[in-house]
Amino acid sequence: MSQLIRTQFNVLKALTIHNLQGQMAAYKYGFAWVILEPLIFIAGFRLARKFFGSLASPAGMTPLMFYVLGVFPLYLCFAGIRTFTIPAGRSKLLAFPRVTELDLTLASILASFTTYFLLFWIVAIGISNYENVWPPQNILELIMALMASLILGTAVGLFFSGLVRVFPPMKQFVGYLSFAIRMASGMFFCITMIPITVWPYLTWNPLLHVTEMTRDSWFESYVSPIASPAYVAECGLGLLLLGLLVERYMRRIPKV
Repeated sequence: MSQLIRTQFNVLKALTIHNLQGQMAAYKYGFAWVILEPLIFIAGFRLARKFFGSLASPAGMTPLMFYVLGVFPLYLCFAGIRTFTIPAGRSKLLAFPRVTELDLTLASILASFTTYFLLFWIVAIGISNYENVWPPQNILELIMALMASLILGTAVGLFFSGLVRVFPPMKQFVGYLSFAIRMASGMFFCITMIPITVWPYLTWNPLLHVTEMTRDSWFESYVSPIASPAYVAECGLGLLLLGLLVERYMRRIPKV
């Protein structure tokens, strides 16, 4: 049993390294775009804040770290959602022994987490020292929130992988979902900037809780009135179980 586990671990490690080496190969500048894309969003929100006072960060939160803590959790989520294309695809790596579609998905997740997690700390340490808000008040809560964001995205990606297998045009809906997540998950706002009458309609979204947790865990001056780690854990486990069940069931259906 231990030998099988060790072998499977080695398979995942090799696939993760393969993903890291070929990550963003479709882009001319490789990893440069991985770094530039979130930074462009952060800079764009910062410039918008300069011209629109309504986008100002709440009192006690510095403007750049406010957006860093909103952008990176969602990028980890999007990295998980993008894995929906793997089980629906026809990778040549499946010809190798012991390599399954789930292995490819997990390797892609690990590669994305490694990339964005390291990039987050590089950006966060530099900006937080510049704005004099280093270190975070609760680093464990912050790490758990980032991991939860990736798990939620992966669960959604596994679920949509089954839908795309039987109905390929569903790919368009994934794009619409990503846009909705950007707008409703706290990338450029926190819950205290929203009228309290709207809270019941927004707090069903576990990703909003995640972004609230990241800001709560970093700034001593901010205590989120809605962040619930228990709710995020329940949603994450429930959605992940559903996604894995869909992935398992779709193995029986031939690819079209």
